[in-house]
Amino acid sequence: MEFSIRNIKLLGSRLTRRTLFGAAIGATVLAVGLTGAQAQTKDVTVVLPGSSALAWYPMIVAKQQGFFAEEGLNVSIQSLDGSGAVIQAMEAGRAEFGAPGPGPALNAHARGADIKYFYNLFSRGLFVLAGERGDNLGGAGDLKGKQIGVSTSDGAEVSFTRSALASVGVKPEDYKFVTIGQEGMAVTAFQRDTIHAFAASFTGIAVLKDRGVDIVDLTPPGLKLFGNGLAVRGSIYRDNPEMVAAFTRAIHKASLWGQKNSEGVLDDGETYNPQEIERREYARALLASVIEQYKPFEGNALGFLPEDGWQAWHESLLATKELDKPIADLSAIYTNEFVEKLESE
Repeated sequence: MEFSIRNIKLLGSRLTRRTLFGAAIGATVLAVGLTGAQAQTKDVTVVLPGSSALAWYPMIVAKQQGFFAEEGLNVSIQSLDGSGAVIQAMEAGRAEFGAPGPGPALNAHARGADIKYFYNLFSRGLFVLAGERGDNLGGAGDLKGKQIGVSTSDGAEVSFTRSALASVGVKPEDYKFVTIGQEGMAVTAFQRDTIHAFAASFTGIAVLKDRGVDIVDLTPPGLKLFGNGLAVRGSIYRDNPEMVAAFTRAIHKASLWGQKNSEGVLDDGETYNPQEIERREYARALLASVIEQYKPFEGNALGFLPEDGWQAWHESLLATKELDKPIADLSAIYTNEFVEKLESE
């Protein structure tokens, strides 16, 4: 073939058309692929009843270490003020997932809220009833006629305190709750004798100790009241159980990862609450306490929601009249199916 200038131009034109056509096909395939990947990624929100990065470390770690992303979830983590606010946000459709306390969750269920617990975080309890040593309180029974500080009026610490005091014969009319906000305000309230005890998470009590309050633990022994866990809106549980399973896998992986990588948890925690991590020794001790509280009781798997724990909460709320009447079927409030699926995988 004789390659004249005209032939070269024609060949170049054909090559250009073919190249452009091929590039167009490639771009289309790439765009379809990206669209498919985007379609597989679901934007969800989880709301927490506080701003501690350590108390809720599985959510932080799952996001920072990419465990959520591996499950096709793009998760936004938001802090609210107490379990009541968490449940309200879920009911209003502002969050798919949340970490409310079991007491407020039972109360919400009784009034018709549609949420489902699916993973236990604080197997050994989250809250402590603490007094100041100088007040000469020997136990929870000495709180008759006293004022007890709480961070929020509808938080899980309120249900916990009522249950704890009822277990030693102290009735709701025998004491008064004072809503004072976060731990810093509790320090001032103790100093001014505005309160005689403070009910808070054990991480909150650690803050009081760190700020010089001489704390004595007034929590009655033997309580079977587990702490906050993870819940999902009921409609999502019914219509999209695959997403709940994906969230569970990411959280479970993060929980186990954190048990072996405490420094990694602290590094990830700095992205969420740098002030909590700035004194590393204090943060290490706090994280060790969190991990200890997460450990399930013998015979239970990590994340398992115990039937006897729900019964204990139920009986306690009835005794303190937080529930007007018994809930007929407690199993409607929670499920262990996702945790059991983890065990079988």
